[in-house]
Amino acid sequence: MSDARRNNLSDNLSETRSLLVIAHPGHELRLYGWIGQAKPLVCILTDGSGSDDKPRLASTLNILQGLGAEIGSVCGEFTDRQIYQKMLQGEYDMFDALCERLAALIAARDIRTVVSDAIEGYNPTHDLCEVLVRTAVAITNDVANIVRAADGKESLVRHYTIPLMGDPRPTAPPTVCRAETKNPVSQQGCEQHVIELNERELAHKLETMREYASRAGGILQQEVEDAFRSYGEDAFAREYLFSSASPGKEPERNFLQQKPFYESRGEQRVADGRYRDVIRFHEHVLPIMNRLSTKISAVRI
Repeated sequence: MSDARRNNLSDNLSETRSLLVIAHPGHELRLYGWIGQAKPLVCILTDGSGSDDKPRLASTLNILQGLGAEIGSVCGEFTDRQIYQKMLQGEYDMFDALCERLAALIAARDIRTVVSDAIEGYNPTHDLCEVLVRTAVAITNDVANIVRAADGKESLVRHYTIPLMGDPRPTAPPTVCRAETKNPVSQQGCEQHVIELNERELAHKLETMREYASRAGGILQQEVEDAFRSYGEDAFAREYLFSSASPGKEPERNFLQQKPFYESRGEQRVADGRYRDVIRFHEHVLPIMNRLSTKISAVRI
């Protein structure tokens, strides 16, 4: 893809009304440049407290407000422990409500571009973030098309995802981390948009990433340090958005036969005495995804 083509795509995305939905504070760092350009409305599912119960929401809000983004009505209401307990206990009302709130927000603010975390099998909340947004966008588009059918106009909301794991310079669409090996498996057939950062924007992004990781510590700091060491700083000079998969090609289908990375990691942490339970795709995550899919069917009936 030519540089001119990439710039045109990023300009188009920046001009539309945009919403960014992320599972955890810190994910905004992957789209630091785009956020500064698009100044989207931003929703965050958790406070980022993780297993150490240390929220990092305030740091993320400072970054977002400094970039000119608007904070949405869904903003760090849940701890990670609360989300995980809902998954383990099969309590789906919270996910239903989140999906409905996102759909209502998209419609009320006349959003045309929605960006979310991608399904990668690394963290179940990341994966559910994509499904929640995918469902909310589908509901919005179905309802909008019913209303607009009379005048013959079509104005669909577009859904894009951001890869969070691995090399930030993908040569193919988002990857999926499978168990044991954590080997990435490419998801083919996605439209790709690239946002180019200039030297000043990249310098600000790298400085912000280092400061944020240093304050957060723990796993996030390790992940950022590993990324710089493995891929180099220049790898973060471009930011990638991928159109969400079409029906029948959803990335979670990769886990129907082989378990995601978060299961094997959970099993190890249970064995180490750090966790009491393992969140499993078939038992805990897939039922939520299936339940959310019925919301789209209900609209179309």
